[in-house]
Parts: sequence; C-alpha cells; structure tokens
Amino acid sequence: MAKHSKPLDIICMGRVAVDFYAEQIGARLEDAASFNKYLGGSSGNVAYGTARQGLKSSMLARVGNEHMGRFLREELERVGVDTSKLITDPERLTALVILGIKDQDTFPLIFYRDNCADMGITRDDIDEDYIASARAITITGRR
Repeated sequence: MAKHSKPLDIICMGRVAVDFYAEQIGARLEDAASFNKYLGGSSGNVAYGTARQGLKSSMLARVGNEHMGRFLREELERVGVDTSKLITDPERLTALVILGIKDQDTFPLIFYRDNCADMGITRDDIDEDYIASARAITITGRR
C-alpha cells in the first residue's frame, strides 16, 4: 500500500446540525411526543462516518457557542474527527432539525436554519495550507 504524505484523508465542509428524531415511528410529526438527539447535517454525517471507518477526517464548519454546538463538537471528537477547524461562532446559533420517520421512504422534517452558525462560514475561515493537508475535500449542503 502506498504511503500518503498528507495528514488528513478528508476535509468535510458544510452543514452540521443537531437532528431531533421523533421516537414514535410511523406517527405524524404533529403527534410526536418525545425525541432523541443526534449529530446531523450532510457534512457532519460524512465526517462522522468516515472517521468511524478509520479515515483521518476533519470538519470545517461553524457551530454556535451554546449547548448544541458543544454537543456536535464532542460527538465528532468522540469518533476521532479533527475539530480544529470547527469554529465556534459567537453570534449565531447551531442549526436544528426536527424529524419524524413515517415509513421507510418518508421523513417529515422542519429545518431551523435561519442565519445559523454553519451558514456563517467566510473566506477568512479557510486556510489554504489546511486544505492542502488533505487527500480530498467534500463540500455538501445547500442554502
């Protein structure tokens, strides 16, 4: 197997949020009574999953300076994701999503993403040397 000179396998840039899934499978979201909390967001999920598979993953995004932002950082770190470029935004809140599971193909959801932290990434947050330190970068999500 060839040796790679780059310290990171993948940098994941984009959406990272807290997902609240209804515990009542099959119920309408209107009827949900309790929820479980999970790491979410397309880029957050990729960083989490690739780290669990043994890749050296890093997260480039923003989270709020509050409980949900700390939860996301701790969940990513727990599986080995580098969070050195996961910026704590002092002004914006972490994005939240409320979801249900109606059936195998239907997931009603509500995004709470108005001016959220992960949408606040700026050009100044991106370091060229950091980007060059990875074999790949993935950018996911939408506004």
